[in-house]
Amino acid sequence: MIGRRRHSVGEARWLEPGLAALLFAVALVLNSGEPWRPILAIDLVCCVGAALSYRFPVIGQAMVAVGMGVWLFIPDVLASVSGMAYLIAVMAATRRNVAWKIPLVIGFTALGYVTLIWRLGPSSQYLAGGIVLLTLTVVAVGAGELWRRWQRLLHLEREKAEAELRAFRLELARDLHDTVAQTLSATAMRANLALADATSDELRKDLEWMATECRSSAHDLRQILGRLRASGVSRAEPELASIDTLRGTVEAQAERLRAAGFGVTWQVGIERLSAARAQALSAVTTEAANNIVRHAAPGTPCELDLAEDGADVVATFRNVSGPASSRRPGMGLTGVRERLALLGGDSEVRRSGSQWELVARLPHGVEWEG
Repeated sequence: MIGRRRHSVGEARWLEPGLAALLFAVALVLNSGEPWRPILAIDLVCCVGAALSYRFPVIGQAMVAVGMGVWLFIPDVLASVSGMAYLIAVMAATRRNVAWKIPLVIGFTALGYVTLIWRLGPSSQYLAGGIVLLTLTVVAVGAGELWRRWQRLLHLEREKAEAELRAFRLELARDLHDTVAQTLSATAMRANLALADATSDELRKDLEWMATECRSSAHDLRQILGRLRASGVSRAEPELASIDTLRGTVEAQAERLRAAGFGVTWQVGIERLSAARAQALSAVTTEAANNIVRHAAPGTPCELDLAEDGADVVATFRNVSGPASSRRPGMGLTGVRERLALLGGDSEVRRSGSQWELVARLPHGVEWEG
């Protein structure tokens, strides 16, 4: 990501500084009666290092180690409670999952034992003190690991939610384009056609207003859909449609027709296709299947055939019309013509007895020339 780093909810950047500040306050209270002033400086080094141990792990952990190591060279002076700052550094290293966390935990545990227990306590307390210190170290490592896994889980959940939102935006954009935008365009075209048969100036004026408003609304809607799609797709994502998605659409519609009782044969004999043409042919296939379900004779065979014909892609949809079907061009076929026309294509409806055929033709784009 370019620019400022975005921190996740589970990262808790102020956890180590907060714990370090609390430890420093405890050290000040416990050392308030000590006459030896350098203790304050050592406390400060240890606690500042602990505060920096997550954001700047090398610097922070080095400061904690130096602060604890100083006690080894000061005879006859009890180590301060600020030596416990190594637990904060250990938890930070585990949370951040640094590569050197295992030797760091071992080294800090050994340094803490020598500084806080072996150097100060009688031999009778070595074992008990070591167990307590080891237990605190295990707790610090466990807390860091649990926090890291929780942070990872939150990150995965957020990615999943963002992916679902992107998918919803794209699906919404497709649905609106295939329904509302197409209907507005078709209405505008029908209004313009009706102008030729208008018998009065008032009717002509109303039809002109309808056509203008529909064209304007369709234009505005497509602009909104463009922004909706742009906001829902990152640059790293693949194109919206492809040969594979087109083949999936054809197969899904074939299964739908079989479930409705039709005998279906289908094929997609296309090697290369642009995303826009794959999307357009997917919509045409869906509309052709809709027509077959509504108008074809139940139980009859039908065919979905998409193939290349020279520099064109030709989609042919055949079926047997039902006895009561007039098969007048409807709004769906009007939308098919408009969708194909945007890409320089066209469509044709052919009838021969009871056979009904929709042929959609699209010229290949630059993907075919390369």
